[in-house]
Amino acid sequence: MIPRPHILFIDGLPGSGKSMAAKAVGGHIHNSRVFTEIASNHPLLVGTPDPVGAGFVDIHETHSADSFAAAALRKLEYFLETTGDDTLYVFESHPIQSTVRVLFQLGAPRMTISHFWLHFQERLEYVQAGLIYFQENNPLEAISEIARKRDPTWKSYLIELTQRSPWMQSRALSGLEGVDQMLVEYASLVDHLVDLWRYPILKLAARPESYEQRTDALTKWVAESIIPSSRS
Repeated sequence: MIPRPHILFIDGLPGSGKSMAAKAVGGHIHNSRVFTEIASNHPLLVGTPDPVGAGFVDIHETHSADSFAAAALRKLEYFLETTGDDTLYVFESHPIQSTVRVLFQLGAPRMTISHFWLHFQERLEYVQAGLIYFQENNPLEAISEIARKRDPTWKSYLIELTQRSPWMQSRALSGLEGVDQMLVEYASLVDHLVDLWRYPILKLAARPESYEQRTDALTKWVAESIIPSSRS
């Protein structure tokens, strides 16, 4: 029997600690590989990340929503077909931030995104896959908090990303008000999709009282639910 990879997706809104969690899992689990959202060798990304982040500001110049969804599924299929080992592959900000969010900013109808989510999961049928999702109850407050903590360049990048998106332009929105509306609708969509995830899932607070306790909880869950205990 050909060994199949174990796949862990770690996702949530920007600033929720996804990269920190991914690195913690990689350091805790033997025989694992971690891909951050801007990794140059990321096997599942469609397109090249921007210098500031994986927002794909110009993705609408090369892809429609349909072509992007098809390309993302092909990337996953190729990865699964060519990866025949029992390594734990950890993908930060995937498949939500780096794929679903892009479909959303491209103006894909909710039904199109739901179909993509279904097809994405169908391709994982013979793989041990899990999702850690950092859930945010107040996305507007969270983004404001992140913007205060990060370099001003990040806030400018966020505004440029949203204003140039087909989603924003089709609604004649602009500025921070448009960003807020887009974020609220996106967060609602993601919460709905996460509820439809049919493989092992662990939901944790995006802004926990103790990040150390959250890290302990998620590494324990990965060892018990995603990989055999002998691998940890």
